[in-house]
Formats: sequence, structure tokens, C-alpha cells
Amino acid sequence: MTCLLVLGALGFLAHALAPELSVVRRSMAAIGWQQVVLAALAAIPMYAIKGCYHLSLLDRIAGERSSRRTGLPIYLQAQIVRYLPGKVWGMVYQSQRMSGTHRASEVVIANLWQMATTNALAAGLVVALMFAFRYSHAWLLLLVPVIASVEWMHRHPAIESWMLKQLSRFLPRLAPLTSSRPLPPMPWRGTALLCSEWIFYFASFAIMLHGLADWPERLLLGTWYGGASILALAAFVVPAGIAVREAIFVAAPGLTGADAATLAVTATLARLVFLGAEIAAAALASAWTLGARREPG
Repeated sequence: MTCLLVLGALGFLAHALAPELSVVRRSMAAIGWQQVVLAALAAIPMYAIKGCYHLSLLDRIAGERSSRRTGLPIYLQAQIVRYLPGKVWGMVYQSQRMSGTHRASEVVIANLWQMATTNALAAGLVVALMFAFRYSHAWLLLLVPVIASVEWMHRHPAIESWMLKQLSRFLPRLAPLTSSRPLPPMPWRGTALLCSEWIFYFASFAIMLHGLADWPERLLLGTWYGGASILALAAFVVPAGIAVREAIFVAAPGLTGADAATLAVTATLARLVFLGAEIAAAALASAWTLGARREPG
């Protein structure tokens, strides 16, 4: 199934871009690769913030604060492992590495809840921005109830507890978590972390597309790439949505007004930038931990 989806997506991309290969080549040749490196550096804090948010979720579930020096590198390394076929290997890796301090069920729940809250905010943000570009800037006001809803979920974990009970029916290993103490609310910094991720996300797009698109188009392309990433979640068997995300992004030129060549170049650059940023973030966090271990005393 994974191979079929990837091959299908690649086939669609080849068909869509065949008439514009010369344009794609010229666009790629015009790219200043130093700005690609700068864009990747700008995206590194986004992944560090994701890791901090994840560890905050783990703290709530486990009932005690864990070491950031130990947990952050493991989480970021697990995000690289998820590129392996099978999709679940990232969580398996993280569960095994954190087995001394956290149960596997806690790691699974933290990952699932992070995916739910992150994508709920992302979906609302993408809809608000896309509608603002297409119809009226008044649609930006939609961000207020979207962010308020995420904050409400953080402050009132009843939904989280209910979802946990439903999951325990299918995954018996989660049952001990449902019978333990109620999950405490998450302070406002949880929502602040989720929102601040987008600052570095759009900053990365702005740097990456410098000279290739004007400011509004850069913001619009970044927004639609986020939307394509959400839609690509349906292909959950494909590691990190490889090729599927790009195919969805290129398939809807009418949403951005950009041609297929521009979309293809943007998708390629975005994949390189964000993968590079993920690897760099994991490497820096690992170096931080190793440096702490070597400190005397």
C-alpha cells in the first residue's frame, strides 16, 4: 500500500510537471542555496518548540517533570526515525529510549494528543488565512475562536480524558492511565508554544522563497503547504507523507494562483528545508546532552 501511494503520487507529479520541466529547471538554477540553508536554520526553533510541547504533555500524563536534556534529543531523534516505512517506528524508538522514565502508553498518548491539538490549530489557521486571501481579511478573525478552542482544550482536559477511555477499549495497555488520577490542565504556555511554531514556519518560508515570490505569495504558499501537509495525513502509511504531500500541493494551483512549476519548486525546497532543520535540531539537542554529560562535577 505504501509503495502504491508513493508511486501514484510520483506518477501524478511527473504528469503534471512534464510540460513545464524547462521552467522548473530554470527556477531551481536561480535558487540561492545560501537562503535555503538560512531557511533551514530559521526552522530549527520550530522543532525545538515541538519537542518542548511534547515533553510538557508527557509531564502531565506521568505526573512529574522529566529532564529536557534527556527527553528533547530522544523526541527529535524519533521524528527522524518516523521517515522509515511503517509510520509507527518513531513512537517505538521513543518508547524504548524512554522506557526507564515513562511507560510506552504514556509516550503513545502524548504523541496522539500532540497530533490532535497541533492539527486542530493548523486546520483553523490554514482555513482562516486561505479565506482571508481569497475573500476578505475579515476571515482572520476566525483565528480568535480557533486559538481560544485550543486553549480551552488545554485548560479543560475532559475531552482528552474521554478520548483516552475510548482508546483503552481497543488498546488494553492504556487502561491503567484511565484509572489513574485525572489529567491536570495545561497552563497557557501550551497554547503559546503551539502558536509560536508558526512564527518560525512562516519565517522559514519567507527566507526560502526570497527573490522567487513577493511577500503575500510567500505567505499564501506557506499556508497552502501547511494545508497539504494536513491532507497528506490521510496517507498515514506513507512515511512523513513523502511525495503525497507534494502531489496534493501541486494538484491545486487554483488555490494560490501559482503555476505548477512554482508549486513544484516550492514543494521541493520545503521538503529539503524542513528535513534539514529536523536533522539539525536532533543533532544540536544530542550535542547539548553530550556536552552536559562531559561537564566536570
